[in-house]
Amino acid sequence: MKPGGRTQAAIEGSCSAQADKVPRIALISAFSGEADRLVSEMQLNNGANRFDGCTVINGHRFSKGKLRGKNVVVLLTNISVVNASMVTQLTLDKFRITNVIFSGVAGGIGGIGANDDNPDTPNETPIGSVTIPERWGFHQEMYFNNTRDTVPCALSVGLQLNYTLQEPSQEAQTCNFISGTAQSLGFANTETVFAPDAKNAFLRNTNVSSDDIPQYFLDANNVQQLRSVPFPGVPTNPNTDQNLKFWFTVDPQMFAKARQINVELLNCAPVDTSGKCNSTPLDPAPRLIVGGNGLTGPTFVDNAAYRKYVATNLNFDERGNKNNNTEVLVADMETTASAMVAFSNRVPFIAVRSVSDLAGGGEQSAAAQLQTFFAVAAENQARVVLKLVELL
Repeated sequence: MKPGGRTQAAIEGSCSAQADKVPRIALISAFSGEADRLVSEMQLNNGANRFDGCTVINGHRFSKGKLRGKNVVVLLTNISVVNASMVTQLTLDKFRITNVIFSGVAGGIGGIGANDDNPDTPNETPIGSVTIPERWGFHQEMYFNNTRDTVPCALSVGLQLNYTLQEPSQEAQTCNFISGTAQSLGFANTETVFAPDAKNAFLRNTNVSSDDIPQYFLDANNVQQLRSVPFPGVPTNPNTDQNLKFWFTVDPQMFAKARQINVELLNCAPVDTSGKCNSTPLDPAPRLIVGGNGLTGPTFVDNAAYRKYVATNLNFDERGNKNNNTEVLVADMETTASAMVAFSNRVPFIAVRSVSDLAGGGEQSAAAQLQTFFAVAAENQARVVLKLVELL
């Protein structure tokens, strides 16, 4: 579990419903506190919301029904990139999914302003805020080196899924570190993060094969069938090119809907049992931010130096450009993995992440902040997800 977080709730009651072919929006969260509000809304059974039962597949519970008039299935991945990848693919295999919305709490990175050592510069993602980033990347696909020797660009070959497509000389020209272009060919960031002589390089291009990847699914008759899922935007010549990605951008149509969201966010912590404020308002007040960058990795970030590092090195877009719309806003442990699976299956994807802690950038530890502010963050992301579902 995340430090200070909640464990996944035990499966309660019997689940008799089966997977079906009804087109549904998949509402995915890591652990129960992030999705409880959505299931509770379904269970109102008031016409626009209806709970149709659940099914358990490989130990994972899928709750089906209607939410704000839309057919949905709500599920949990539990924490980690591995779980997020596995359960997202399981969902796409077993249900007819039209859209994926990943939601939950996250650590607030806050953009450049929150990491420039100027106490008067505002934090773009104060606690309780809700972010809907435009792009998601893995921030810990890195090369850790104890010397200032050349970082071998050929290392990225190890990340390729199928085969090497370039000669070493070509690889050196395309091995980009940090923010799109290396300081010089084959060299990476010379600034230290972890040790005085350490040099750390982001492997900017996550090598995603453009070949069709065989996958299996069960058809309506429960017979296993083979399918091929090509990656969108396949290069001109799949035999000589690869689709190299660092960022996985969210679906543009869903992103446009997200820009229309206007909801009131809860502005205090803790909250009472009815979800209302019973304490001093948060200062600064939570805000909804649509755009920017989100990061995913296997580490719970509770470190101010690392927070600053990613904020000032990964604030670029798909072409390596930096601007006000490429600030790093949040970091979590699941979203990009789910985004990559949705991308490979050509399923529209977007994520809603609320700030439960400052990833080591506050006076308290991130773990302590998560304990205190989980309720307000979970409530605020649920309000935004419900409105987004309504707009789709």
